[in-house]
Amino acid sequence: MIFSMTGFGGGTAEGQGLAARAEVRAVNSRFCEIQLRCPSRLQALEAQLRERVAGRVTRGKVAVVIEWEEQGASAALPTLDEETVRNYLRELERLRQLGDLDGKPDLALVACLPGVFKVAAAVEVAPEAEELVLQALDLALDGFDQMRRSEGAALVADLRARVKLIEERLDQIAEWAAAARQRLQAQLRQKVEGLLRPGEVPEERLALEVVLLAERSDIAEEVVRFHSHNAQFLATLDKGGEVGRRLNFLLQEQNREANTISSKASESQIVHLAVEIKEEVERLREQVQNLA
Repeated sequence: MIFSMTGFGGGTAEGQGLAARAEVRAVNSRFCEIQLRCPSRLQALEAQLRERVAGRVTRGKVAVVIEWEEQGASAALPTLDEETVRNYLRELERLRQLGDLDGKPDLALVACLPGVFKVAAAVEVAPEAEELVLQALDLALDGFDQMRRSEGAALVADLRARVKLIEERLDQIAEWAAAARQRLQAQLRQKVEGLLRPGEVPEERLALEVVLLAERSDIAEEVVRFHSHNAQFLATLDKGGEVGRRLNFLLQEQNREANTISSKASESQIVHLAVEIKEEVERLREQVQNLA
């Protein structure tokens, strides 16, 4: 099975007045990067949550958001810090006197000052609450994997279709190349005969020059190697798993063969086909960047 690097999943778990929600989303990245955001109450679980995600994701920039809600008496309510409020009021009174100002401190202003309200220190997360968080994360990861699996299947189908198109272009190139030597020999003989009197150049020497010239423009080896790279590309897709890096290497080799074919070819038809192949290789590269 081949997965796309991009995906999204969400999950919710509730019980005993508690509710946990999790979201997992990912975009392309060369490495596995996990960004976790969760309430301070759950920070003790951060290492376990990261390990859970890392067990399901190997590549991609993954953003994980955990939300937590306690209902009823179990929810911690903020309380007024009376000492902090007295200090604020005392300093505000000093400010009024120093500036010879009128008026009294506004309630809304004082309520927004840092430290006026405090929340009881977080207590250890109960086992049942921990289980709800992990359950919500697992549900989110299941949906995340389902989307990545679906997108991966679509990408694989597109990659196979493009490799098939490249194979067709290579077959066309092979047909043109097979007749290139005969055409080259006839063209060279015609030019030589137009410049020299018959018999001035030995037939064997002329044949040798044709062979040497044909060998310099021969692309048979490149075509054979390109077919081999395509076969390995498809075999890698068949094998599945983490294929992105392997396919990227094969694409480099395919691009190298296409460049060599284009530079060695003496037939304009072959050059045009090589350009089409290079375009398809680039499209393959763009798609492969999305695979895990």
